[in-house]
Amino acid sequence: MKIPRLTAAGIVFVLGFLPVRPAPGAETNAPARLTEGWKPVPFTFEIQHPYDLKAADRYEFDAKNHTHHFWVYFTDKPHAPPPNKTTARTEMRLETFRTGERMFDGDVNISPGTFACIAQVFDAGHGPVTMIIAHTNGTVTVGHDVIKTNAIGNWWNLKMTVDTKDGGKIRIYVDNVLAGTYNSRGPREYYFKCGVYSRKDSDRSDVRYRNISLWVKPEP
Repeated sequence: MKIPRLTAAGIVFVLGFLPVRPAPGAETNAPARLTEGWKPVPFTFEIQHPYDLKAADRYEFDAKNHTHHFWVYFTDKPHAPPPNKTTARTEMRLETFRTGERMFDGDVNISPGTFACIAQVFDAGHGPVTMIIAHTNGTVTVGHDVIKTNAIGNWWNLKMTVDTKDGGKIRIYVDNVLAGTYNSRGPREYYFKCGVYSRKDSDRSDVRYRNISLWVKPEP
């Protein structure tokens, strides 16, 4: 269920957790194995969008199908007025956490022509740690690593985990298969983001997410 409320930061929503559904093409029992030992939890988020527009000008939510639609143009304004100089974005910014291990889980569908960061593990104090980039040729990358090909126009599942402990890891899963492992920055505040954060020389970037869930691994 989605419950909107207004705050000084903009529109904030609360989402309850959704049942895990296998991604198209994935093994039926793969999500259950991957999330074994994790607990789904409700979470809050806000929608970041060009500051001179309404959220509804760049974001839609289809409650019936649990689908979030994000789009942005490179020529749009950033999400905050000057002195902010970042490129334009329409993103879901999930709540901040500082302890334990968490997992973002959602199905994603990238529209043709999209050149944008479509998901991030973010260090609240020092910026993005891991950025997942969609390219117009259908590849999806983290740094120099290609984690997905033929990604345009079809639904696939993305999971991101981050462990906040010293020596903790960030793991990226595509259709419930490990696609990359990266270092976290240890104890600090993190949050997940998804949507479209436009890249230089992009035009319109457009992505849909559905069945977004947040999972927590209970402490031993």
